[in-house]
Amino acid sequence: MSSSYAAVLRTPHASRTFAFAFLGRLSYGTVFLSLTLALTASTGSYARAGGLLALLGLTISVMSPVRAALIDRHGPRRALVPMATAYALVLAAFAVLTSRPGAPVPLLTVLAVAAGVTAPPVGVVMRTLWSALLPDGPLLRRAYSLDTVSEELVFVTGPLLAGLLAAVAAPSLGVALGAVLIAAGTAGMAASPVAAPRPEPHPRTTRVRSFPLAPAIAGAATGAVLGSTGLLAVAFTQRHHQPAAVAWVEAALAVGSTLGGLAYGALSRSAPGRARLAVLACPLGLGLAAAGLAPSVAILAAAVCAAGLFVGPTLTTAYLLADADAPPGARTRAVAWVNTALNLGASGGTAATGAALDALPLPACYAVAAAPAVLVPLALLVLPKRQRSSPPGGVTAHDRSMDDTTDPQQYWDSRYSEHHAMWSGEPNAVLVQEAAELEPGTALDLGCGEGADAVWLARRGWRVTAVDISGVALERAAGHAAQACVADRVDWQRRDLAASFPEGSYDLVSAQFLHSPADMPREEVLRAAAGAVAPGGVLLVVGHAGPPPWDPDAHPGVHLPTPDEVLASLALPDGDWEVLRSDEHERVQKAPDGRTMTRTDNALTLRRRAR
Repeated sequence: MSSSYAAVLRTPHASRTFAFAFLGRLSYGTVFLSLTLALTASTGSYARAGGLLALLGLTISVMSPVRAALIDRHGPRRALVPMATAYALVLAAFAVLTSRPGAPVPLLTVLAVAAGVTAPPVGVVMRTLWSALLPDGPLLRRAYSLDTVSEELVFVTGPLLAGLLAAVAAPSLGVALGAVLIAAGTAGMAASPVAAPRPEPHPRTTRVRSFPLAPAIAGAATGAVLGSTGLLAVAFTQRHHQPAAVAWVEAALAVGSTLGGLAYGALSRSAPGRARLAVLACPLGLGLAAAGLAPSVAILAAAVCAAGLFVGPTLTTAYLLADADAPPGARTRAVAWVNTALNLGASGGTAATGAALDALPLPACYAVAAAPAVLVPLALLVLPKRQRSSPPGGVTAHDRSMDDTTDPQQYWDSRYSEHHAMWSGEPNAVLVQEAAELEPGTALDLGCGEGADAVWLARRGWRVTAVDISGVALERAAGHAAQACVADRVDWQRRDLAASFPEGSYDLVSAQFLHSPADMPREEVLRAAAGAVAPGGVLLVVGHAGPPPWDPDAHPGVHLPTPDEVLASLALPDGDWEVLRSDEHERVQKAPDGRTMTRTDNALTLRRRAR
């Protein structure tokens, strides 16, 4: 599967989910202008309409983390639909009340608060769903870039639609349309299999950090730029006696952001980090500051377009980092915090620019508005560095010994029974990297544990046979598959691989960390695994390269073979197999004392040649 935008949309369930998310977002693009016009006409006061809209915006921002926490706890399907239903009903009430003059302001105030509380975070949820649909890598970065561009399109087409409805009918009709769009879009998103409740990897009493400080700083700085640009453009065009040209300046910013976002997704090759946030945000600010020196509106539009090239990439990177750094049970909250920072930054930028325009020359106002983005590198420099993707909980891979009175099944059942969740709930990174571009078919997951790999494969369209020796692990795995709505795509089998091996042939056979203190003939199991690979299929073997760094004396006498040693032990016929990968892979793991440390694994990927 090629790493293109078309490949993103060809991913199972991606196009449908993304299309419904766009409908829901279009509601927001339409509603705010429609509400502005409808409230102004109904109350007869710009001040009252502005106050109600400010109250709505403030409530949405304040309640955003609360709504996100509900979605993290209960899943998009259970939390998003009630929010959208309530929000649509509130919009319908707004449409009815504002359809005629004299709507009671106290009732409109109550509705504004209710709308702010219930507004479903469609964009935030869609960004977290991309992580479930796609592996970390180029495809996910393209998806986030596409997502950012879609928001630009929403806030260009939405106001046009609102203005058209206000011109040919009434502004309240745009509010009613917003209710229909949010209800339809959210219902479609929730119906997608990817929006089903995901396995909860941690006890509910566990407190996890969900505030992404660096992405939030970049989001707030970008918001300040975006919030300032419109007001600055109004002032600039008025002083050049071309007030109608403000629309062209706003359009230039949107075009720049769209082009920058698409180019960033297409050209980016490496995973983003904090340094990239600094590299992107600083030119955004410098570009805005330079725009204030433009001698004409045309040059201003060109300069704003150039600055806009960095808007989409900066926001894409901020959302990607927030998602990547968040614990599995707090991703929606992490992305919501970036969105909240963006909105608060926009509000603060507008307010600060308004005050500056009354006191400073116009070029100085542009410089003031640009300052937050220019200072992002300095702000990120003083933040403490963090490891990313550390599995919370401090679970170790081998924390008990096995004695002669315990058989392998009893040992592993006992191990799993000691933990609410023994593993992170996320699929193994090497599997995600290697299987992301494979055409879904049949898969065999050996030593499936609590089922994260099997569920991930099933969600991508594979039919999976998942095997483990522990009944406790398989029971949890089956529950996770049911929550993910893929129970019919996974056949869970309890087997001791030392005694029996699943029948049949498979397009993918995955053996992840088949290490055990029990007497297990690992080489024989892996040879059987190779024999189960269908012509044209793939064998993936991943194992530890050494003991955990926090306990270098663990597993004395246990040999952990290199990829070359595993390949030699398979004794494969010459010419029948192609080596796709044979190397080491590093990942971050949490030690029992809470430290995050890097652990190295060995990875071997082979393809059986088609006959």
